[in-house]
Amino acid sequence: MKISFNQKELTTKGMGRREALKHLGVGSAVLLAGGNTSASAKTKLSTFASRKKATIVIVGGGTAGMTVAARLRRSAPNAKIILIAPNETHLYQSGQLYVATGLYNEFDNKRSTAQLLPEHVTWIQDKVTAFDPEKNLLYTAKHPALSYDYLVVATGCEYDYGRVEGLEVSDIGKYGIASVYLNDLEAGTSEGAIVSRMWLRSIQRNAEKSELTVLFADPDTPVKGEGTSLSMLLLAQDGFKGKEAHAQVNWKLTKADNRLFPSAKIDHALKKILKKSETLSVSYGYVLQRIEKEKKRAVYRTAEGKNVEISYDYLHITPSMQAPKIIRDSSLSVKEGQFKGWLEVEAHTLCHPKYRNIFGIGDVVGLPSGKSGGAVREQAIVLQDNIAAMMEGKEPPMTYEGYSASPIKTRYGRVMLAEYTPKGLAPTFPLNPVQPRWIWWEIDLHLMRSAYFGLMMRGML
Repeated sequence: MKISFNQKELTTKGMGRREALKHLGVGSAVLLAGGNTSASAKTKLSTFASRKKATIVIVGGGTAGMTVAARLRRSAPNAKIILIAPNETHLYQSGQLYVATGLYNEFDNKRSTAQLLPEHVTWIQDKVTAFDPEKNLLYTAKHPALSYDYLVVATGCEYDYGRVEGLEVSDIGKYGIASVYLNDLEAGTSEGAIVSRMWLRSIQRNAEKSELTVLFADPDTPVKGEGTSLSMLLLAQDGFKGKEAHAQVNWKLTKADNRLFPSAKIDHALKKILKKSETLSVSYGYVLQRIEKEKKRAVYRTAEGKNVEISYDYLHITPSMQAPKIIRDSSLSVKEGQFKGWLEVEAHTLCHPKYRNIFGIGDVVGLPSGKSGGAVREQAIVLQDNIAAMMEGKEPPMTYEGYSASPIKTRYGRVMLAEYTPKGLAPTFPLNPVQPRWIWWEIDLHLMRSAYFGLMMRGML
C-alpha cells in the first residue's frame, strides 16, 4: 500500500484537518504502524505457507501474543494454536498517555481477551511457571506439562520499581510521585494513567502559588514505548503556555546516557526542540539510585561515579524494565552482555539460536531494536512466515530489520513519528521524519486505537 499526500495542498483546497484525516482514512493508520516496511512488502498473506498439522503454543496474551496468534491462524490453518495468558482484560497500553492528559477515558483502552481471541485459537487462562525446551514442554500453575512443536514467547517485560532504593509501587500517587507506565496487565488495570492525570492537575494548581521543580527520571535499562516519558514531559510543559507569569515550573529530565532517543537523527532533532525551552534542563549520565520521599529528594549516580542530590516537588518515574523471572531463570535467556536476562533470539529470524523451534516477539526479546507496537507488528509478520516455512522443512525466509516506531508528542497537536532501525531512520511516508506534524497527532489520537483493536489484533495490520 502506498499513500501520498501534501499537507499544504489538502488545507489550501478548503479541506479542514478532520476532513483531511477522513480523506486519508485508516490506510494512514496502517502506515503509522509500519505498513510500508520490508517485512510487510515481502509477506504474502493470501497464500497459506503450510497446511501441515502441528501444535503451536504462544505464551502471553498482550499485543505480541494476540497479533502473532491471529497471523499464524492464517499462515498455518491446520495447526493447533494454544494461547496461554492469565488476563481477562486486554489493555491498549499506548493509550495510557492520553488518559493521563485527559484526552481518553480509562475504559476506552480496554477490551476483553475473549473478544479479541482469534477464531480457532484455544485460550488457556493460566500462567506459565517453567520451560523445559530440551523436551518441548512447559509447565503452568494449574495444568500439567504441556507439549508443543513450536513455541512463541510473548510474555512482555516486567517493571522493577523497587530497583530505586526507597521506592515502592504503593508510593506512586503519594509524595508527589507519578508513573504513567504503572499498570497490572493481569488484572487489566492502569493506575498510572489515572494517577498521572491527577498529578498533572496538582502541578497546575500549585504552580499558581509558588515556584515548582518537576523531575522526570528515566532508567538505565531498555524501556518499552521509548519516548513516553519525554512525551509526558513535553505535553505537561505545553499545558502551561499562555498561563499567568507567576505560574512558574522548572522542568528537569535525567537520562542514563547522553541520548534522548536511540536513533541519532531523532535524538538530534529532539535536543533542538528541548533547547528552545528556558525552563527545561536535561542532565545526562544520571542514574536514579535512591529517593527520600518524605523529603522529596532524589539521589543519583553520575557517569563520573559521583552522587548528586536533586530536590523536587513532583517526580515522574519511568521504571527499570526486565524480562519476567521465568525467562531470566530459564535456559532461554541471554546469559552475558548488554541483554543479559532477556529472551535470546537471532536478530533477523527471531528464532532461538539453540532451540530452533522456539521464537520470541515483543518486549521480552533481547535485541537492540526498540520495544514498540510497530516493532511487534513487523516481528509478527516475520514469525508468521518463518514458522510456517519451518513446518514445511524450509529455512526461515523472512528477516527482521529491527524496525520500531514511536509517536513522540512534542506538544498538543503535534507528533514526531520516529520510525527507525538500528541502521538509521526508516520513514514510511516521503516526509521529513524529524518534523513534528499535526497529521501524526490526529492519526495517533483518533485512528490508532481503533486500528489496534480492529485490525492489528486481527492480524490485518
